[in-house]
Amino acid sequence: MVCQILGRMPVIIIKPATVTAATLTATNVAETDYAVWSAGTYTLGTRRIYDHKIYEVVAASTTAQPDVGAAAVPASWLYVSATNRFKMFDISVGSGTTNASSINVTITPATVCNSVVLFDVDGATAQLIVRTSGGTIVYNQTVSLTDYTGLNSYFNYYFLPIAETGATELAFIDIPNYSGATFQLIISAGAGTASCGEMIIGQKSVLAVTNFGTSVGIKDYSVKTIDDFGNVSITTRPYSKRADYDVTVETADVGQFNKFLASIRSTPAVYIGDPDRGETIVLGYYRDFNVVLSNPSISECSLSVEGLI
Repeated sequence: MVCQILGRMPVIIIKPATVTAATLTATNVAETDYAVWSAGTYTLGTRRIYDHKIYEVVAASTTAQPDVGAAAVPASWLYVSATNRFKMFDISVGSGTTNASSINVTITPATVCNSVVLFDVDGATAQLIVRTSGGTIVYNQTVSLTDYTGLNSYFNYYFLPIAETGATELAFIDIPNYSGATFQLIISAGAGTASCGEMIIGQKSVLAVTNFGTSVGIKDYSVKTIDDFGNVSITTRPYSKRADYDVTVETADVGQFNKFLASIRSTPAVYIGDPDRGETIVLGYYRDFNVVLSNPSISECSLSVEGLI
């Protein structure tokens, strides 16, 4: 049971379902980054696709299968990234799938799922359609990705650039539960390029509520160096989101909450403080969880989450 206090939002945690070539049942994103690996001899610097992943030769030459060569000591292949088609499913926000005009993918997860979360999504609209195994549409929602909230004055209307993306994180968390359902995501960009950093699909868990006092921010990995003459040089690197959730749990549910967090302690998951506030949506690991058994009714907790790059 979730304790609803003064309209505060439930804390939602979503453990991602793995998207594979078998569960990605349709896509309009071509997998043509490089040629597909086949048995033969490859020389230094050559890149090939194997199991929807890109590998590069790091030895003078090799005849090894890429995944075998990458695990060898010394390695003959190096894993580079997922292919463009699968970057939006690689549990890494920093790498994403791009495609001209639109991204149109259909997933048939192996387990029952009721939530989809998008990170670093760019385009004009994002539409999610969920169908039963028989093809009946049970969920259909379209969200505009254009942000007009800054155009609140004549000056801003004429001189402020319109943000192309209004929400880089989108959460569809009101999906009904159906076994064997298919999830079709359509990101439309018109004449532009559609992109999606990560698409998480899974089953949500709700065990607490978020309080005001929750803090969010980023951790920047960029490096700033200053030479002997005071000249500043900045090397831009990725950043990750972080959040410190101030939450309330019914005291009777503290044990259950504690066991659930322990079960995902080494698993990346989506943490949502408020689905309408993208800054509280983080894909990552929790660092710390502390609880004060305040009284027999409710208990105050803190949950710190470090986002993935």
